[in-house]
Parts: sequence; C-alpha cells; structure tokens
Amino acid sequence: MEGKMAGHGLWAYNGSYQPRQGNDVDILIDGQATYSEVSKAFHSAKEFIYLTISYCDQDFLLVSGSDETMFDILRSCQKDRVDVRMVVWQPADTKTPHTIPDPAPSKISGVNEGPGSIQARWDLAKGYFGLYKSPLGLFEPWPVDFPAALGCHHQKTYIMDDGKGGVVAFVGGINPVQLYCDTPKHDVLDGGRVERGEDLRKGLEENPPLHDIFYKIKGPAVADVFANFVERYNGASIPYSDLTSDVDRSITPDQIPDGIEVQVVRTIASKTYPGTQDGEQSIRELYFNMLGAAEEGTLIYIENQYFFDHGIVSEIHEAAERGAKIIVVLTSKPDEGTMLGEVESVLEKISGYEESFPVLSGHSNVALLTLGNSRPDPRSADKIINSETYVHSKNMAVIGDYWAIMTGGSANIAFTSMWFHSEMNIAFTDITRIKNWVAQLWSEHLQVPEKKALGLIEKPNDALTFFKAQAARNKAALEGGTMPEGRVYEMGTVFPPRKLDGIDLGSVSMEG
Repeated sequence: MEGKMAGHGLWAYNGSYQPRQGNDVDILIDGQATYSEVSKAFHSAKEFIYLTISYCDQDFLLVSGSDETMFDILRSCQKDRVDVRMVVWQPADTKTPHTIPDPAPSKISGVNEGPGSIQARWDLAKGYFGLYKSPLGLFEPWPVDFPAALGCHHQKTYIMDDGKGGVVAFVGGINPVQLYCDTPKHDVLDGGRVERGEDLRKGLEENPPLHDIFYKIKGPAVADVFANFVERYNGASIPYSDLTSDVDRSITPDQIPDGIEVQVVRTIASKTYPGTQDGEQSIRELYFNMLGAAEEGTLIYIENQYFFDHGIVSEIHEAAERGAKIIVVLTSKPDEGTMLGEVESVLEKISGYEESFPVLSGHSNVALLTLGNSRPDPRSADKIINSETYVHSKNMAVIGDYWAIMTGGSANIAFTSMWFHSEMNIAFTDITRIKNWVAQLWSEHLQVPEKKALGLIEKPNDALTFFKAQAARNKAALEGGTMPEGRVYEMGTVFPPRKLDGIDLGSVSMEG
C-alpha cells in the first residue's frame, strides 16, 4: 500500500516519459473555460507557440462573442516575432468534417508563406496490423488489421512560453471546433457553440451540448509535452521542407516548489517516428495499473466517449468483482451520423461490447450512465426542452483510502486510441486535488454543492447509490415531462430531438 499511496507501481514504465516531480496542474472544465485560458496564453507568449491539431475549424473563436479567430491570434503573434508552428493531422478522407487537410499553403492566410510566416506540417497516421492482446493475459489474443485510413493523429496540445521566462502546456481532449466551446451550464440554446456563418437554429438542433476537459501544466512535465511535439513535427510525413524547418529549440521548465508528480503518457503507432519504431501504448499500461490497484472500497470514476477496449472493460469488471465501486459516464450515442457504421461494428466486436456491456450494466458495483440537460422552454411556461449532453471527456480517477491517481487527455477507451491513434494523457497522484476535481465534476453533473459531492466521494457505496437513484429519477422526469433534478441518466435513456422553431434565438442564445 505504501507504494500505491505514492503512485509507485501505478505509473506506466514502458513509455517514453517517466513521472516527474515538481509540477503545477489545473483542470479546465468545458470548452469556454479552456479556450479562454489558451487565448490568454497565446497573447502572453513572446518566443514560441507550438500546436498539435487533429480536428479544427479555421474560423474557430477561442472567446465567445469575440471576432478574433484562433488563426487571427496566431498570425498576430507571428508578426510580433513569436515562432508559431503546428503539426496537423492529415486525414485519409480529406472531406472528414472539422479537419484541415493539407492544402496548398496559400489556402490558409499567413501559413507556410515563407520567412516570418506560421510554419505548418501535416502528418499522415498509421494503421495497425498484428495481435490484439492484453498485457495481463485477460483474453486470448487474435489478429486484427486496421488500415491506415482508420488511423488518426488525435492529440490536442498547446505549448508556449509564458512571457515571463517560463513555459506552459495544455493537454486534453477539446478540439478547437466551435461546437466544443460549451460552458458548465450546457444550455441547449447557447449560440456560442455554433460555427460563425452557420444557421443558428440548424447548428443548435443538430449539435447537442458537449462536456469535455483540458489540463494546464507548468513544471518539468512540460518538457515531455514539448518533446512529443518536436518528435511529431520534425518527423511529420508531409514536412513542406522547402517552406519549413525542423525545431531546434530546447526548453528548461521550472521546478515548481511543493509541486506534484506528473507523468505524460502516449499512444504512438509503430513505425511512425524514428524514436518510437516499436510504437508506444503507455496510456493503456497506465489504465491497467490503475484499475488493477482497485480493491474493495475503492472508488473508480470514469468519463469517456467510448467503451470499446475489451481488455480495459474486462479489468473494470474484475475491479467490480473485487468490490470497487465504479461510476462510468459515457456518451449515449457516440459519433452518431459521423462515424462509419462498419468501424463501430468492428470496435464492438473487438471489445466484446455486446457481451461485456450487459454484464457490467447489471453488476451491483457498477453504474453506467450518460448525461443530459434540461431548461425551461421560452415558448411555453409549462414546457421543458430536454437534450442529451455529448460526453467527449476522457478521464479516469481511482481513489483509495489513502491514495489516488487520475488521468485525462485525448485517449478514448477504444482499441484505436489505446493501440495506434496518436494520443496524449497526463496522470497525477495528488489525492486532495483529485478529490476536489472529481467533486467539481460531480457538482456539475448531479447539480449538488461541491461539499455534498466531496461527502459522497468519501463514501463510495453512498456515491454509487446516489448516482443510480438520481439517474432513475431523472429518466422518469424526462419521460413524464417534468424538470429533472440533475443531469445524469441511465445508459439507454432516449432523448427527444431538439426542435427549436418559434424561439427567438438571437436573444436567448446569449444566456449560455
């Protein structure tokens, strides 16, 4: 137990980066809070700004109500002699929504236009062919073949100097896409989530509120986020070598007094970069170590978009069998209408989803839940507008009596994210911070004070009971046309379509 309390034995030791002492970490919950901080960091930088981009809108507004897009800010920084560079995922299907496939440089003003312009490189992703196996031997391995067309460079990171001689990094799952720019209110009528130029009603009806998380980091762990960028940028498959140059900058992050221990973990496909020819699955290793440490009385809290990795889902079940109390918040319909049906079917087959999901959902120590949101209908005093809330966060906290560990970033609980998509998470073991941040998330989802949420965290069985009971009551309220008391629902709850005709969205949408 002594080792687990300190995090030793829980870290991933087969990745590129080891745990580092002396860091400061802050959690940024939902898109508007995240990009407000990123915008401030962009404006403060004096020397460099480096971005890893997967999905992105070219006219993304970091601050709601502003007319200054992310690229406007970056172009302005570059004019002020800040070295701005980005490595961008090149999707196999160049019509993939909300991506910036490799263009002629002139298609993005100020990018790759010669000396003094923003330098961008595009990166093709790898697939995976080989044995799908569990490092703990939880199931018999079998061969799988995912072509490169299904690969994705899924990391989302920002690294920059802080304008005061230090450096800062942001790591998480929130894409610079307007529909991700939500607030903890998750108001279905919040027009800040609608892309500039898009029909407001259409955008709100087609895209539900979205919950997500980012982390802001200072200290030695920033060097590992930086090293990942350098590896990917310098090794990018479409380097525009006549218009861009390799990064030759080095950084020395400050040691934060009384800082916490942080590890940067990744997924990298094999044969992608010279330094990681064998690939890296340290995020998956971390998940197994965290879940394997959970015994009776341990609380496990998970938020994730997917549930498609058989080894991890199996280990969650084993933790439940040992007596851990497990609360899982998932998206009700991941990527409905955007993810190819055959891909999801393959993931379900690989994960054993059709067998393992019912086993977990019926386990007395497990609550499988989703999120929704409700608000009064401006058209009628006795009506309510209900909507699902899309869960895009990728977070897990394991909390024991005297120890805790938490991880979050870009990695889904999916075979793709754990084995060959490029992903980045951070992990840390500060028990006070972890409990406070889980309480902050629960306060948002359950609509209870953070003090109440902290009390539930101290009593995992009570927490599990509370979540299950509220989820059942919220589902009944939704079906009965009354206002739910919170935002958690039983997995499988059917939310009505968002029909907003007759609402003056020009005035109501700014309330969010």
